[in-house]
Amino acid sequence: MSRWRHIRNFLSWFLSIILHAALILALVQTVHLAPLELKEIMEVDLTEMEIPDKVAPLPVPQEVPPIEPDAPAVAAPLPMDKTVVFDDSPPEIVPQAESIPEPEPEPAPDIVEISPVKTKEPVEEAKPDRIMVRKGDFIASRGHEARFGRTLMGDYYSYSAKEFSGQFKTADDRVVTIIDARNTKYGRFLIYDSKNKTLRRLKQFGKYVYTIGPSIHADEPIFGSVTFLAKDDRIERFILMTDDDRLAHYPRKVHVREDDVDFSGTDTELQGHTCLPPYGEGHTGVVFIHGNFCEEPSLIQGFTRVLSMDNLASLSFIPRGCDLEDSVPGTAAEFEADTISALTYLASRPQVDGNNVGIWGNGPGVVTAIKVVGASIQTPPKFMVCLLNDTLDTKVMPGRKDLARLSIPVLWVITGRNTAKWKPFLTILEGLRDREKRPFSIIIAPLKASQDVLDAEGDQSVWVEQVAEDHARLAVSWIQNLSK
Repeated sequence: MSRWRHIRNFLSWFLSIILHAALILALVQTVHLAPLELKEIMEVDLTEMEIPDKVAPLPVPQEVPPIEPDAPAVAAPLPMDKTVVFDDSPPEIVPQAESIPEPEPEPAPDIVEISPVKTKEPVEEAKPDRIMVRKGDFIASRGHEARFGRTLMGDYYSYSAKEFSGQFKTADDRVVTIIDARNTKYGRFLIYDSKNKTLRRLKQFGKYVYTIGPSIHADEPIFGSVTFLAKDDRIERFILMTDDDRLAHYPRKVHVREDDVDFSGTDTELQGHTCLPPYGEGHTGVVFIHGNFCEEPSLIQGFTRVLSMDNLASLSFIPRGCDLEDSVPGTAAEFEADTISALTYLASRPQVDGNNVGIWGNGPGVVTAIKVVGASIQTPPKFMVCLLNDTLDTKVMPGRKDLARLSIPVLWVITGRNTAKWKPFLTILEGLRDREKRPFSIIIAPLKASQDVLDAEGDQSVWVEQVAEDHARLAVSWIQNLSK
């Protein structure tokens, strides 16, 4: 009986569970829940909605006039009523720290030569120390010529040494002048640096590499090097390395326009050389005269290129008689007449403003320039620059009467080591300027250059030793201010 009782209880519990499960399932099927929309689901956790602020519309941009670039700085004009004294002292060069000397290499140990008999090896025949090559056999090439062919690199890209001379300028307005003085007593290219006012000689080390000596008289000790670089068919710049600078510089060449010209003198043909600015027309021009004596034209071109680099056209000419084998110049009267012919020729050049042509007297050329200005000529100069230096004797200078006839603007630059000798002449100039109102600008610029520049003076090529870079810029600035 107890067994059936347990079975009955189990069945009752089982049926009860099934009935409750069926009832719950039926109730779930009868309940219908409303579906939730996507918007309600997204906003279900939000308790407060932020009201967006009204954004004000942006103002319409107005047209702004373009900003004009700043005008280049113009040098202040030289006063006409005062005498200006310049200091031409070179900048002090701070000596660099002495380098620690490298230890000397240890001597090689003594080597005992072993006799060929002890080695029991066949003795080779002695070979010559050098190979003899006849001049007509072949041409030996090396470096880039060996790698790419001598015909292409050695011959096609071969530049004349004349390309090396000229004016080179760095990015910081530093001017380096290369003067071709190979046909003069110097016998070399000369290099002048406007930074430290030094004139030194160059010695060829390679085809395009030159070393810089300590002065114009010596090659050693070496103070630096110059490596010329080319582009297409001409020299464009060079690498300058000196002991004065910590870094190398790359001056770029200023390609002025130069030409050898012939023009008619009084009774003969004269040989001249024009030097024009790199581009443009209507330039102010000067006839550059250095006196009635024979001088190497390349030295004069070293100066006239400075003028052209600063936008001043120039004409220099060889005095008659200097183109002959004897090189005997003509008379002073002939040189004066040839200077007048040069003024007429320069004024007729299409690149020059014929109404703005002057004359530049350098050293001994000052006397001739004063006589030409005082004469009645077809093309009178509009201005005159007179550079008085140590090569000019004060006794040959015109007196007060001749100087009083000068009515055009004149720039007097008194330079050299001994400017005190010009004190009486300076008194005359200042008297004419102050009392008779002559348009004279007077500059006193004592030469206080480096010792190697001073040691080179004493001959007629004084503009080479001084390399009047500063004088040229000063004169060009004065000339440009005359037309304002």
